[in-house]
Amino acid sequence: MKRVHLISLLIILLTSSLFALSDKELARSINLAGKQRMLTQKMSKEALLIRSKIDTEENIKKLKQSSSLFDKTLKGLMNGDSSLHLVVVNDPKIKEQLQRVQKLWDPFYQHIKEIINAKADDKSYSYIESHNLELLKEMNKAVSLYSSQDKSNGSFKLANDINLAGKQRMLTQKMAKDLLFINNNFKKEEYLKDFQNSKELFTKTLDGLFNGSSELNLKGTKLPMITKKLQVVKKLWQEEQPLLDSAQKGEKLKEAIAALDNTLVKMNEAVVSYTKSLNRQKQILALNSIISGFLNNQAQNKKRVNLSGKQRMLTQRMSKLALLSALNIDRENNTKALIADAKLYNKTLNAFLKGDKDLGIEPCTQKSIKEQVTLLQSKWQPFLEAIIKIVKNQDSDGKALNYIIEHNEDLLKESNELVNRCVAASPTKNFLEKAMLNVINIAGRQRMLTQKMTKEKLLIETKNLPYQKKLQETVALFDSSLQKLIKGDAENKIVKPTEKKVKEQLDKIAALWTKLKPLYLKKHLSKEDLQTIIKENPTLLFEMNKMVNMAEHSLEY
Repeated sequence: MKRVHLISLLIILLTSSLFALSDKELARSINLAGKQRMLTQKMSKEALLIRSKIDTEENIKKLKQSSSLFDKTLKGLMNGDSSLHLVVVNDPKIKEQLQRVQKLWDPFYQHIKEIINAKADDKSYSYIESHNLELLKEMNKAVSLYSSQDKSNGSFKLANDINLAGKQRMLTQKMAKDLLFINNNFKKEEYLKDFQNSKELFTKTLDGLFNGSSELNLKGTKLPMITKKLQVVKKLWQEEQPLLDSAQKGEKLKEAIAALDNTLVKMNEAVVSYTKSLNRQKQILALNSIISGFLNNQAQNKKRVNLSGKQRMLTQRMSKLALLSALNIDRENNTKALIADAKLYNKTLNAFLKGDKDLGIEPCTQKSIKEQVTLLQSKWQPFLEAIIKIVKNQDSDGKALNYIIEHNEDLLKESNELVNRCVAASPTKNFLEKAMLNVINIAGRQRMLTQKMTKEKLLIETKNLPYQKKLQETVALFDSSLQKLIKGDAENKIVKPTEKKVKEQLDKIAALWTKLKPLYLKKHLSKEDLQTIIKENPTLLFEMNKMVNMAEHSLEY
C-alpha cells in the first residue's frame, strides 16, 4: 500500500510539467495574447482616423492588417497556429475566456469590415466606441489567465543560486576582458561602461548569495560550507577594488587581472559547495528507491547548470587570454592557459551530448538542450580555429584576434542560453523565469496603452467626448509601468534590466514618451500637435513592441 502511495506521489510531482506549456510556448502565448489587447485599441484608433478623414487610404490599410491579425491570433490562441508558433492550451478557464472574447469579437469585426469597405455609417463607429473597452477588458482577463499558468512547487530551491553563483565566475573574466579592451582602445567608452555594469552586478549578486534577493530570486544561505567560501570571495573582492580602479586608468593592469583570476578560483570553489549542498537536498527528497531515478535527474540538472555556467565564464576567459597572448603579455603562460581552457570548453560541450565520466555528466536527452549544444558547436568551431592561430603565432594580420573580439559576446550569449535551458529543464521554474513572463505581460500591455491613449485623445479632440479622465488614467498607467520596467519593481516581480540593449531600448522609449506625454495631457491641441501624435505614435508602438520581443527572447535581461 505504501508503495502504491509513493507511486501516486511521484505521478503528482511529475504530472504538472508533463501537461503544461513549455516556458517558450507560454511566453509566446502571453506575448501574443498581450498584443491582442493593444490591437483592440489600435483598431479603434485607426477607425477614428478614417472617420476623421486623416490619411484615409493608409489607415484603411492599417485597419485591415490590424483586424486580420487580431482574428488570426484569436483563432491561433483557441486552436493553435504553426505560423504564429501558438499551441492549444487545454486549461478550461482559458478556453472559456477566449470564447467570451470571440463572442465580442464577431460583431466588432463585422463593423470593422464595414469601415474597411467604406460601407459604414454612424452605427458602426458608435459600436466600436462603446464596445472596444469591453473587448479589451475580456482580452486582458485572458492574458492574466495565461500568466497564472506558472505553478512552482519549490523542489529545486537553489537552482537559481547555483546559476547566478556560476555567472559570477564569468563576470570575473568579462571584467578582465573589458579592462584589456579599455587599455587597448577597443571601443573604450563602451567597454568602460560594460565594466562598471559588471562590477555592480557582481557586488549585487554576491550580497544576494549571502542574504537573499527578491530582485534576483536568490534564496541566500547560512550553510557554513557555502558561506565560508563566499566570505573568501567577498574579502578578495573588497581588497581588489583599488586595483580595478587603477587598471581602468591604465595602471597595474596585470595585477588587476591576476586578482580577478584569483577571485575566479575561489568563486568556483563556492559553486562546488553549492552543488554539494544540493546533493543533501536530494537525500531529503528521497522518499524511497522508487523515486531514485527522479532524483538522479535532479542531480544531473544541477550538474548541467553548474557546467553550463562554467562554459559561460570560459568564453570570456578565452577572449581575455587570446588578447594577452596576442599582445605578448606573459605569452607563454597565457597561451598554455588558453589551450587548457579551449580543451575544457570543447570537452564539456561534447559531454552534454555524449556524457563524460570525468565531468560526472550523462548524455542529455532534452531536445531543447541538445539543439542549443548543436548550435554552440557550430559557433565554437570558427572560434576555436581563431584560438589555434593565436596559439601557433600565425595571426600576423590580426584577423583571428578580431574574430574573437567580434564574436565572443555571441558565443557568451549562446552559452548563456544553454544555462537557461538547463535551469528550465529542472522540475521547477525559477523566479527569474516567472519575472520575465511578468515583464512580457507588462511590456505587452504598454503596446496596447500607446494605442488607447491616441484613441482617447482623438475622441476628445475630434468628437469632444468626455474622455479626459480616462486619458489621464491611461497616461498615468503607461508612465508608472514604464518606470517599473526601467527601475524594476520587487513587489510586482518586475526585475530591473541590466542588459545593455534592453536598457538602451527603454531609454529610447522614455525619450519618445517625454515628447508625447505633454501632448496627450494638453487640453487643447493645435493641428500641429495632433499631427505630431499621429506621426509619432506608430514609432512609440514599434519601439514598445521591440521591447516586448527583447523581453521574450533576451538571454541576459
